[in-house]
Amino acid sequence: DAFRAGASRLNFRFIRSFKPQEMSNTVWALATAGFAPKYIHAFDTSLVPAQQRPTKDAIMKDPITECFAAVASEVMRRPHEFKDQELKDVLWSFSKIGVRHPALFQKMAKHIVGRNGRGFASFSSQGLGNTLWSFAKQAQLSQEVIDALGDSVKLVSTGRLAVYETSCLDNGEDVIKRLFVRAAEAGMDMGLSRFTNQDLSNTVWAYSTLGLLHTVFFKQVENEIVSRMKQKRVKFRGQELANILWSFATLNAQPDEAIVDELSVYLTSVCRGKNGIDEKSIAKMFGQRQELANLAWSCAVIGRYPKELMNILYTGLVGTRNDPEYIKQVFNDNGLQKSSIMTLYYVQVAADIESPELKLSLPSGFPNGWGEGEGEEHKHAKGDENDLIEMSSSMLTLTVSKLQKGVSKTFDRIGFDNILEHVIDTTEIKDEYGIQLPQSPKEFLSIDIANIRKKIGVEVDGPGHFVCILDKPGKPTARVSLKNQFDDRGENRVNGPTILKHRLLTHLGWDIIHLPYWEYQHLKGDNIKEMDYCQGLLEQSSKW
Repeated sequence: DAFRAGASRLNFRFIRSFKPQEMSNTVWALATAGFAPKYIHAFDTSLVPAQQRPTKDAIMKDPITECFAAVASEVMRRPHEFKDQELKDVLWSFSKIGVRHPALFQKMAKHIVGRNGRGFASFSSQGLGNTLWSFAKQAQLSQEVIDALGDSVKLVSTGRLAVYETSCLDNGEDVIKRLFVRAAEAGMDMGLSRFTNQDLSNTVWAYSTLGLLHTVFFKQVENEIVSRMKQKRVKFRGQELANILWSFATLNAQPDEAIVDELSVYLTSVCRGKNGIDEKSIAKMFGQRQELANLAWSCAVIGRYPKELMNILYTGLVGTRNDPEYIKQVFNDNGLQKSSIMTLYYVQVAADIESPELKLSLPSGFPNGWGEGEGEEHKHAKGDENDLIEMSSSMLTLTVSKLQKGVSKTFDRIGFDNILEHVIDTTEIKDEYGIQLPQSPKEFLSIDIANIRKKIGVEVDGPGHFVCILDKPGKPTARVSLKNQFDDRGENRVNGPTILKHRLLTHLGWDIIHLPYWEYQHLKGDNIKEMDYCQGLLEQSSKW
């Protein structure tokens, strides 16, 4: 009642009498305490149809919704009166409580990096990190809107691509890129030694969530993180390390293997309890097993598997007793999330092939008994960072795009027999390749276009397979070839999930050809050019 009474004072009628600090403090307090507006989609003009958004009269009947609406209107009306921290707190509050407000965020982006904008020079490291986090979170919240409203949402994409597109819809592609370029420059000018571990974690998470990579900035972050782990002058939380390494892996930032090796040394020292390294000592460092899964997935993407680190990750995820109930008690959870289970399959296959000397194995009967209980209330928060991580780590995609169908028909015309979305399950991998996986069959990998007899696959890489390199502008280079298909192409770089999927399929004996979406679209439906293009790709395969 006290929170609602306080919020009711900041209404449309009296909002102009309040000072910026009073407004930012109020919404910050509401968001921190978890008081969400009744009309959570009230301001989402990008994704929610007008008829599904409340009227102003309806908004005024809920004091918390009206408070957030009134504060947003004032910030947009007089942004120059707000200090950096006050501006950051308002943006953070909307994102933290799960309220999308595209008009507010677009206005603030232009206020910061538009002509004569305030810039980031006077922001603190926390202010910089939280501001970027808030913009990325706004886009990530599109997943909750899609889940809640389904087909009525004004967005045709799903998953990672929906997050990218939402950010562009909300702010404009040029504006959001400029915002993140200026932030990277400001961070480097400020000096990364001034960033806390949480600041660095929030910042790189924001870049990776939106598929944006500033290579020079990330290299400096990498050097700073490695230095801190070596010197042990600052204690990391497990979530910070998981988010940082996941961000590098997702963006395919191509860090030096030293970051994984130093992480192994660091965790070996801090995860050691009275009884050495065991489930309980690991749980003190990592609040959720998803964080361990994210680190394991990141190691697989980077292709580095230090023995001590993998031992810690597997011990924390599945223990040493083949007792899922014991691990649930230690971590106070309901079992492994679906994304963690899939991650363990990917990591197991990759490590078994690339580092067989580790002899990693999953428990007998896995995943039976290890997953989250059906019908139970999950203890991880819906819409948190791990939801995006699940999208990034999954390599089983069973949707067929219009472009994919068109490419498949072209391959048919040139005599390349193919099927769409060929699925490889764990039973096939275990039986044909002898990789140590549990007995329970599970769909594992999918190939967009596949000739099963010759084991040639074509991956039609849409925008969701690429990240944008902010400090390497330029147009895509010449036509892709098998030898250079993962080279940077202008401002486009293949992301981490795509790299790992390619390696796994190659290990399983497939010749995988990648077809960047812009190359095929550039042919503009000319059947002859499309056939020549696809024939040229096939001729690069030794199996054709």
